Amino acid sequence: MRIFGGGALIGVNSCGASSDTGGQKWTRDSLEMVDGVIRRNGCKGWGAWEGGRLKESWRTHEKGSILSITKSLAGLACAKAAGEGWLSPGEKVSATISEWRGDGGKEAVTVRMLLQMTAGLEEGAGALYRRTIANKSKVAIGLRQIDAPGQKFRYGPACWEVLAELLHRKAVKRGETLEGVIHRGVMRPIGLHGGDWRSDGRGRFFLSTGAELTVTDLGRLGRTLLELIAGRDAAGISSSDFRAMTKTSSANPTFGGGLWWNRNAGRGRPVEIEDVLDPPRDRSFWRSACLSNRQPSSMVALIGSAGQRVFIWPDEGKVVARLGFSGSWKDLPLMAVV
Repeated sequence: MRIFGGGALIGVNSCGASSDTGGQKWTRDSLEMVDGVIRRNGCKGWGAWEGGRLKESWRTHEKGSILSITKSLAGLACAKAAGEGWLSPGEKVSATISEWRGDGGKEAVTVRMLLQMTAGLEEGAGALYRRTIANKSKVAIGLRQIDAPGQKFRYGPACWEVLAELLHRKAVKRGETLEGVIHRGVMRPIGLHGGDWRSDGRGRFFLSTGAELTVTDLGRLGRTLLELIAGRDAAGISSSDFRAMTKTSSANPTFGGGLWWNRNAGRGRPVEIEDVLDPPRDRSFWRSACLSNRQPSSMVALIGSAGQRVFIWPDEGKVVARLGFSGSWKDLPLMAVV
């Protein structure tokens, strides 16, 4: 069933978002065009929210792995930990991961570099995505460092699984676990019910991929992020802590903390993000890349393989969320009509 307009207003308590909107509003005709594009190429379900109100939807109950969108949940967990005083973006990873002490380049890596994927580690997909991996943290910590820290953006699971171990070790000292922090600090306050979460043999969550949400959950996540991007605290997370944990790097000014930013719009070359991640590109490429020149520079995207997407327009109070199951999905056709 598709819904046009008249959807229930979702308030701050249930999704972390207010009803403020600005800019051009969606019309029924424009949403019809969006629906015609977004349901192609393996769509399981999708929804569009404006000012917290569901404007159009199709099969929002559908649930599935959100894959790399999981990284944004890790970024939010870091922001929550910063607000509670037990994590800083500038702290050295080796202060917690003792295995890196005395190891030249690794000893210089900060939490922020992990969140920006500029720690210099090899990507690690082959090693970390084995189906029956027993201890992903040990594997991630042991990966080679092939770039100087802070110099190159390398997309992959390595940084996120080191981050997972760092958060877990610090949480244990507080009487918690990585999984407990994510549920207490992120999932429950936003209202994400979730499902299966990919874990290693110890039951430790993957932070690079593997959370499972519904389309409705993705909408709640998007509307919470909208508030934080706009500089408003949401779901018990400080917007200033969020800003610090999602800061982009000079190696890639479009990515930080699991979020893809369209800041180069109007002066950059539009790219399909998933098509340009492998092999790794240098900083000159990312400095001239954008998500879309047809969309404002304030737009932000969450990007997961097989067509998992959340697009956020903070200046207009709009969110679009999509679950999919096909690698044939492309963003630019949607960016032309949304």
